[in-house]
Amino acid sequence: MPPSFVHRITKYDPADRDEHGHYTGAEDTVSDHGPVEAAYLAAIAAFAEASDIDRLEIREPAVTGFVHFGVEPPIEGHGLGGLFPPDLTGYHDGAEVSLPVALELVRAMLRDQGAWCRLEVGDVFTVHVGWDQYVYVGSDRPCAEAVARTRELGLFPEPLTASPYAAEFDEAEVTEPADEDFWTRVRALLASPQTLLLEETYVLPRSAVSMSSAWKPSGNALSRIGR
Repeated sequence: MPPSFVHRITKYDPADRDEHGHYTGAEDTVSDHGPVEAAYLAAIAAFAEASDIDRLEIREPAVTGFVHFGVEPPIEGHGLGGLFPPDLTGYHDGAEVSLPVALELVRAMLRDQGAWCRLEVGDVFTVHVGWDQYVYVGSDRPCAEAVARTRELGLFPEPLTASPYAAEFDEAEVTEPADEDFWTRVRALLASPQTLLLEETYVLPRSAVSMSSAWKPSGNALSRIGR
């Protein structure tokens, strides 16, 4: 089950929304690469601290393909330079990263630099970055202090029943992280007389993820669920 307490965090004042919930104010839909972006990261860090989270898992990672849908031009390395090697070793489904690395992944997603993933800790904590600077943070606890801190940072936390980027739990595919324990078991099986079938896939290009995803209205424009 997804976390019980979900907040949509944005820089868009709810007072500047029309009767349909569409934002009509003057805030831009791209990152300022500055204080507002830093406020997003500080808010997420506050929710993580309130949830006793210092490590998160990468889920369904993607990078820019031949077609780029972002509003900012893609950069070399998909915004992952300095976080992962050029061959993206360690950037795979189920990989565990520290909170500082997770925040840098959020920064890359806010800047629309090419990489996208969900950041999760089971049913305890989630961070999903959507289009137009919409961020969805879920926790297994209310995180009242983090909500207050987010407001102090000049952002607007709005409670939701669920993140629109949450996985479809009723159709969830059983996967395992390709960590050292996984490969140890694979090597043990290879040494046995059993037949072993191992399927390996590439990190998906974001264009493929976007084109296969559903469309859903957001506060500013149309958002692609699954990004």
